[in-house]
Amino acid sequence: MDWDARYSAGDTPWEKGAPAPPLLEWLAQCAAADLPAGHILVPGCGLGHDVRALVAIQPAARVVGLDLSAEALRQARAFPKTGNEAYLLGDFLALPEPLHGRYDWVFEHTCFCAIDPARRADYATAACAALRPGGRLLAIFYLNPWDANEPLPPGGGPPFGVSVDELDALFARDFQLIEAHRPTRAYPGREGRELLRVLQKKS
Repeated sequence: MDWDARYSAGDTPWEKGAPAPPLLEWLAQCAAADLPAGHILVPGCGLGHDVRALVAIQPAARVVGLDLSAEALRQARAFPKTGNEAYLLGDFLALPEPLHGRYDWVFEHTCFCAIDPARRADYATAACAALRPGGRLLAIFYLNPWDANEPLPPGGGPPFGVSVDELDALFARDFQLIEAHRPTRAYPGREGRELLRVLQKKS
């Protein structure tokens, strides 16, 4: 997909103009000591709404939005600066070496569901590489609409749904599951279709 062309044309149905509702819900319910802090990476950040939401709740955090689209990042930088946010052009699945082991948290919402399902193992590897030992992946996954244990039918995305079993298999080697629940808030059309997980990188 030509992401720059889509952003330039405004052909971005995934762009909702606001942070992900499940993220805002989780941040509001999270104890202060458990909030994402330190260095935070947001892959597939688009226009940076989630980046700015994380900075707003944790002003001391250094939050970096990463995206393949230079046009998306141009638009993200046009928003008033919230705090210690920054934006980088790059491919999360080919994570640049200087970003390895740099982050305390990775936040995921719409990057995983946008990539070819055949590259999901690359995603899990990149998330592990980005995090320091003990770092955490806060992820909101888009579940299959058919059955949690059935593969996605051909031509079913993006967004591409995922099963709970596949998530378990993808992340079990390098991560320990800390928290999992179904958010009560979502963008229209995603109600009941998302799963929030917090996974900790194994030391």
